[in-house]
Amino acid sequence: MPGTPRRQRWDAARNRGQVLEAARRSFDERGLAADVREIARLAGVGVATLYRHFPTKDDLVRAVVADDLAEWSTGADRAVATEDAWVGLVVFVELTLGTMARHRAVLDGFTSPVAPEAFEACQAHLRGHLDGLVRRAHEQGALRPEVDAVDVCLQIMALGRVVELTARDDPSAWRKHTRLVLDGLHTRSAVDGRARHADPGTRG
Repeated sequence: MPGTPRRQRWDAARNRGQVLEAARRSFDERGLAADVREIARLAGVGVATLYRHFPTKDDLVRAVVADDLAEWSTGADRAVATEDAWVGLVVFVELTLGTMARHRAVLDGFTSPVAPEAFEACQAHLRGHLDGLVRRAHEQGALRPEVDAVDVCLQIMALGRVVELTARDDPSAWRKHTRLVLDGLHTRSAVDGRARHADPGTRG
């Protein structure tokens, strides 16, 4: 005998919650490569039930990462508003990588050459923020003149790979490598480099 409407709504809400929890676990372990059939199995529901709540895998991804991306977006906006553009750039890069480190699905979404639909807006947001930060950092004399926003974006993608490779054995290793990369982008590194490579005989 069919349940009451209230019971049916309760069952639907429970199933949706179970699917989301299973998806979070799966995405944390396998990133966006996680299979929806495995997610349904972990949730204890049928694949048809999963698709009733989330018609596409991208709908499921969006639901799982929505809060994380909203938090990243808010922090990114604050970083861009920082008066000191170099400080803002450092905060922005560290915020982005920290979000990647906490959520494998976000790592995959940000570093994918072709952005999954759920990440299209955030990738565009990231590129737009970098354009502004890099321009202001140049104007303030803090960023090496040959470095552009594409260079910084590529460094973030490369550091995302560091996050992935070290996640199991040294989850905080990305912080050290991020500092090394950022130090190399600052104008002082160019001055220090010229000093290190200058002919010793030319120094006073």
